[in-house]
Amino acid sequence: MSKIEEEKSKDSAKADLKSVPQQQSCFDKNWILQLNQQKDINIICLICKQVANNPMEINCIQHKNVNELLIVGGNCLTQFLSQNPNSCPVEPHDNCMYSQNQMTKQYISELDVICPRQFAQRQMATQQGHKEGETPGFANCNFKGKVKQVNDHLEHSCCLQMVKCWFESFGCNHTCLKSAIHGHLTSNMKLHFDLVIKSFDALQQTIQQYQVSLFIEEIRKLNLENERLKVEKGEEVALLKQQLKQYQEGNSGQKTTLIEMEKLKKDIESKDNEIQQIKKEIQEKEKQTVEQKENNKNNNFSTSINNMQSTLNFELARSFELTGTFFGHANCVNSIDCSTFDSCQFICSGSDDKTVRVWDIDNDKQIQLFNGHLGPVYCAKFSSYYYHNHRQNVVCSSSDDKTIRFWNIRHNEQLKVFNRHTDGVIGIEFSSFNSGRYLCSGLWDNTICLWDVETSKLLHVFNEHEHAVWCVDISPLQSNNKSNDIGVIGGNGYTICSGSFDETIRIWDIETTKQLNVFNGHKNYVKSVKYGSNELLNTILSGSSDCSVRLWDIRSGQQIQVFNRHTDYVRAVEYSPFIINNEIGGNSNVICSGSRDNTIRFWDIRSNKDELHVIKGDNGISCLKFSKLKKKEKNTKRDTRDLNLFYGSSKGLIHIYG
Repeated sequence: MSKIEEEKSKDSAKADLKSVPQQQSCFDKNWILQLNQQKDINIICLICKQVANNPMEINCIQHKNVNELLIVGGNCLTQFLSQNPNSCPVEPHDNCMYSQNQMTKQYISELDVICPRQFAQRQMATQQGHKEGETPGFANCNFKGKVKQVNDHLEHSCCLQMVKCWFESFGCNHTCLKSAIHGHLTSNMKLHFDLVIKSFDALQQTIQQYQVSLFIEEIRKLNLENERLKVEKGEEVALLKQQLKQYQEGNSGQKTTLIEMEKLKKDIESKDNEIQQIKKEIQEKEKQTVEQKENNKNNNFSTSINNMQSTLNFELARSFELTGTFFGHANCVNSIDCSTFDSCQFICSGSDDKTVRVWDIDNDKQIQLFNGHLGPVYCAKFSSYYYHNHRQNVVCSSSDDKTIRFWNIRHNEQLKVFNRHTDGVIGIEFSSFNSGRYLCSGLWDNTICLWDVETSKLLHVFNEHEHAVWCVDISPLQSNNKSNDIGVIGGNGYTICSGSFDETIRIWDIETTKQLNVFNGHKNYVKSVKYGSNELLNTILSGSSDCSVRLWDIRSGQQIQVFNRHTDYVRAVEYSPFIINNEIGGNSNVICSGSRDNTIRFWDIRSNKDELHVIKGDNGISCLKFSKLKKKEKNTKRDTRDLNLFYGSSKGLIHIYG
């Protein structure tokens, strides 16, 4: 057969496959007879003469002497009665009576059949003179099952199902068999890449046009305000000058004293200075608007401690005391995150009890419970992407059930699920750039996955670790990073760090997907890793089951300090917002660690001597988080300090220190 004839056969197959009867139609008798005997097929629709689907029994009084079942398909009966109101499909008369025959329906649903698409394909092959199995250009579906299983097969597992190209949203309108989609994607990679680039270019142009229009509108408003102030302040200056002139000319015969003259001059100078200050403020605002346009800083929403505007003297940590406890989890709390939505303050938590919970800090109560996971929940994070782009309050959670799930807090529902992992998902972290659009996850199968939250696509899998990846982090936002090329996630310079049961910490370049560093030194599982920020931008902090806390220099690849006063597994580490001795510049030089030995310890990163302070918890510290909360009024239950430390315990409690 020539290529042209093969293409015609394929097109004909597509058309024929689309004509497979819908669920409501009666079943083709020849299709049923593929796996059943003629003598067993006696439930024939009186109207279409095919095997009745959703069989209805005719019960009219006029046919009471008939010795056989009078059966019609439900859809055929509906169509007949719409064209022949009050009549009967057996013989013409009024007031047709019928009822559903459950036994017959059950009998039909248990009949063995092959895939209806495969049957249609065989019929077409027969019409074209081909023998079974020799039809060129066709795939074969080997499904054999019950009639009641057909719809599920057609929808979820049939290889003859017609699907659209994955890049349909970018302009590719190709449709083909499900089994052929990977061949299409492989052979048209350049076409799809060009379509994506074209789409991104158009989107970038639209964004730039929108930003320019906003920028122009802002400048216009500033200019109008400038002119208004010029007129307003100019009128005041003119009035003062007129008063001064009147005094100088001896207005109303009054003699101006030297003191009054000096006072008026000072008033004029003061108003002139005020105008100059206002002009300076407007110019500064214009400059800030331009810088904001150039830098395109989208990350206004963040829940991490890196966004705190100032560090606090360490004496505040020494005065921390327990101010509250949240009860609810029935097992170990593995993760805590903090956030503020619409001026309301919340924390979310994930636990071994397979639940994700959201707590209202202001009102000291649980407001949401999500229990859709089938295994322990290892991590829970607020999604800045959904809040920034869709004004939705969303929690993201990872579980041993191999999924990452997104939960809508307000509507108490699952928003989406990432289920392409091959093993349990442990740690997750959102990107600091692009408003948290990207998400990385660490797995029991030794890999790290990078996801696009917007498209739900798996972008890359990093797989150099030799054991489970327990924890991950993404490098913080880089204010001096101007690059944001199309096709490069976040621009140049952003990295992922990961801690593993293989006792190593590794750094990965997001743009090139290459491994950059491997840090060796821990003698047991690495359970927590964190990037530093500001002056500590080139450092990584880690905690391990070897009971130690370690600080690493990314540039040199060397360990800077080791802190080893803990007596059990270190489950959590954080760069704290504190400084010691009012250090000039106010940059934090204190780190914090939580351990299964029931202690939270504070350390000076400039020295590996004894810890600065110890908070004794209970039931083992499994996770911790600093949060800068709005201050409470006096005489309330919680202290008025605006910095709080939350920690979760192995017994399911969440404690608040402030």
